[in-house]
Amino acid sequence: MKITYDRKVDALNVVIRPGAVAKTMEVAPEVFLDVDKKGRILNLEILGAREKVGTRNFSTVSIGGKSVPIPSMA
Repeated sequence: MKITYDRKVDALNVVIRPGAVAKTMEVAPEVFLDVDKKGRILNLEILGAREKVGTRNFSTVSIGGKSVPIPSMA
């Protein structure tokens, strides 16, 4: 899994697994899932991420009980 944040467009991107995107679905306003031809989730993108995720917990994500910083793409 790879997590990145693009400050220029305020987008949080989570790459869950590599693969060819067959379809992109908007599952909530400005929240997108990319899936492959078998319907497996490849990527999650959240636009307007600071508003949706919140600024207090925005610089880290919890994975397996550990806090991991979100890399910033300036």
